[in-house]
Amino acid sequence: MLKTIEELIDAISQGKVREHQYDNIELKSDWDTSYGNKISALANKPNRKVCWLVIGVDDLGGIVAHDEHWAIKKEEIISQHINQNLDPMQACQGINSYCLNNYWVIVVKIKNPGDVVKWKHTAYKASGTTMAEMRPEEVMQMTIQLPGLTDYSKQIYDKDISPELSETFKNKLLETREEMQINYKKSDPQEIFDAIKISKTNTCKILFGETRYRQIFYDADDNVVENDTVYGLFSILNDKFTGKIQAWAKTLSKQSGGEAFPELALKEGLANAVAHAAYYENDGEIIVEVFPDKVVVSNLCLPESSYFANKWFSRTHKTSNGLLMETLRLIKIVDELGRGKNIIFTDSLKNGKRPPIVAIEKAGRYNRWRLFIFGGASNVNHLKLYQRIKEQYEDEQKALIAYALVLWKDQSVSAIRKYIDGDSAPLFAEVLSDINGPIWYYQKNDEIVPQRWVKVLLEEGKDSKTFSPDEEKQFYNFSYTMQEKYHDGFITPKMFRKLAHFGDSKSEQVLSSKFLKKWEAEGKIIKKKKGVYKFKGETQAEEITFSKLLKLLEDKEM
Repeated sequence: MLKTIEELIDAISQGKVREHQYDNIELKSDWDTSYGNKISALANKPNRKVCWLVIGVDDLGGIVAHDEHWAIKKEEIISQHINQNLDPMQACQGINSYCLNNYWVIVVKIKNPGDVVKWKHTAYKASGTTMAEMRPEEVMQMTIQLPGLTDYSKQIYDKDISPELSETFKNKLLETREEMQINYKKSDPQEIFDAIKISKTNTCKILFGETRYRQIFYDADDNVVENDTVYGLFSILNDKFTGKIQAWAKTLSKQSGGEAFPELALKEGLANAVAHAAYYENDGEIIVEVFPDKVVVSNLCLPESSYFANKWFSRTHKTSNGLLMETLRLIKIVDELGRGKNIIFTDSLKNGKRPPIVAIEKAGRYNRWRLFIFGGASNVNHLKLYQRIKEQYEDEQKALIAYALVLWKDQSVSAIRKYIDGDSAPLFAEVLSDINGPIWYYQKNDEIVPQRWVKVLLEEGKDSKTFSPDEEKQFYNFSYTMQEKYHDGFITPKMFRKLAHFGDSKSEQVLSSKFLKKWEAEGKIIKKKKGVYKFKGETQAEEITFSKLLKLLEDKEM
């Protein structure tokens, strides 16, 4: 049996591969989607540590004359077919092209993931060179026999791990879980691993073993200054690493005071990559890139993870690394299921940073998830705006949604709706329909329009701004028409602020009263009672009823 890619490539190059000689190899001259049943049959050989489907080699072991263009195109097609038809797709551990004797072949690496593997919903079996569909009873028998390890982090790993990272984990666990100190304070890490059921699993490989990531640090001109490969992902999750990121960015940006990046968002973003990476290929390809004004955390992810991108106010979640996720929750490195995205987003906004962004890119059989967390000096105007919105909405989640809608004002509401679901959807609808909120929804154009006070605060950092002469004239005509039509010509300072899209800050209250007094002095309105005015016009002679005045006085602010 050929166990390594090096052995396989060497044997193919020398023309020594025959299907009947090896029961873990299938040879095909070219690819056809029907050959997916071969992948299923090979994967359903749990007693074989690895199997190979080789495309570009005939049944006699001869290399077919395919060029590089063919290899590039076929590799993409095979990847698409596997994503669509293989279940679980983790049975395919890699698709790679190789140039052998001036011609190209494609090798699909296959391994049983601990479950019955199906192609287009059908499971196949192979015996020698013959292949057939598995009968229902055979599928059931195999399902019972297999350990059910489609959870990558639960699969068996029995190699050396880092003593230093293991000890650090132990100390963190005992610090977090005081109830374990009684029995395990003097234990070595291995006893701890046995107790929490991660011993000799890929969870140890990921956190303390040979799983690697890259950390890349850039200078102010985007030149790479450090580019290191580090083994054991638990090193990403400690304060030492986040401290290095913060210090690096603060030094380059010459920022004084405060952290360069929102601390909770940064830690949650790093933990999110470790918890959810698709480790089935190339260790999940986790890369942490640090710039003066942003951190980009990227990792391979399953194609369906695209659904979760930018759903900042959603608690929907899915992980293919269940044991790893539970381990990280045990030591409180990740929060409750589904809250991670919201923590990244809200911590960024609360600290006056730009909203984070997730970009999804194609990366062979998998996608690449790229999380952008922005830093730099906090935007003072944004912080003032958030405080104003918090004063308006008692519900913090509602206030954050309203604040986010202001920051997302350049996007269509249809696009924004994709970011929000579940419990947050009703709050989103409430904010959109709130005529007194910081934005109003212009449904015809599917756009968000910030209120005037929001624009003034964001652009100039002021709570209020007086009208220019032209603005005042236009607003007078508008308010006269609206109040004549709907309120018998009456107006109060509160009505003024609503019509003018002012807020309710002290300075805006003073400004609205100032304008009404100015209009009174100019003879445009008549004061009927304290805080109640009436436009001059045809309705001037109408009798003012007590009930009308009472209603207006209840609505106004003195």
